[in-house]
Amino acid sequence: MVDVLVAADALVRLFGGGRTWLGRRVPVVRAVDGVSFWVRHGETLGVVGESGSGKSTLARMLVGLLAPSAGHLSVAGRPVRGLAGVEAVRFHRAVQMVFQDPVSSLNPRKTVRQILEGPVQVLLGAGRAERRDRVARILDLVGLRPEFLERYPHEFSGGQAQRIGLARALVVEPELLVLDEPVSALDVSIQAQVLTLLRDLQTRLGLTYVFISHDLAVIEALCDRVLVMRDGRVVETGPCRTVFRAPQHAYTRSLMAAVPVVRQAIRVCTP
Repeated sequence: MVDVLVAADALVRLFGGGRTWLGRRVPVVRAVDGVSFWVRHGETLGVVGESGSGKSTLARMLVGLLAPSAGHLSVAGRPVRGLAGVEAVRFHRAVQMVFQDPVSSLNPRKTVRQILEGPVQVLLGAGRAERRDRVARILDLVGLRPEFLERYPHEFSGGQAQRIGLARALVVEPELLVLDEPVSALDVSIQAQVLTLLRDLQTRLGLTYVFISHDLAVIEALCDRVLVMRDGRVVETGPCRTVFRAPQHAYTRSLMAAVPVVRQAIRVCTP
């Protein structure tokens, strides 16, 4: 498909298999086991599953923090494996990540200005004037005030810190955002604000999202399609509305049954 931005074919990620310093063999763990999927330009793919299902490992492979043990992964038609030099810079500009813990993902010794200007300088080679212009525009885009630039991460609430993390990802104008549980550490009312912001940014900037979560209500609120993972494998996939209204796999049904009442506060984006 010509409009596919991300394509994954039979991805595998293994951990372990070596020996400890006492000589004991560490068993091999298949954290991701034969996962295949695709993401079109401009859509949001949700990845859901319980803890240990392989969601975060998959996220880290998508942004190049982990290399696949086997399989093929490409973004914008370019293989992710073995990137170096100019190609690596292009990839890291095109693909950015927003992490779960908004405060610990920010360098506590740097001001917001330094946090936001750093990627622009490293990935774009921009001079001081361009860096400051980009930072000012992105700060306004995520709803933060200019005076925040000279403050440090510990001075912000969780919701504000997550907006800073989002600004850091967006300041280099990526095509794809991988969001790993980006609202799970926030209060429900703040979750709704961040989800609304993400939907607005996607519309305005033409972004593509891969949204990792264990929260089915959040996935339903934001995502077009969903990938349900269990023990490193995909057990079900399809449009969110179809999967959530008529789940086919027993595991998906068990996840749905475990959700008490869908929280209305975060159903802000569901059509």
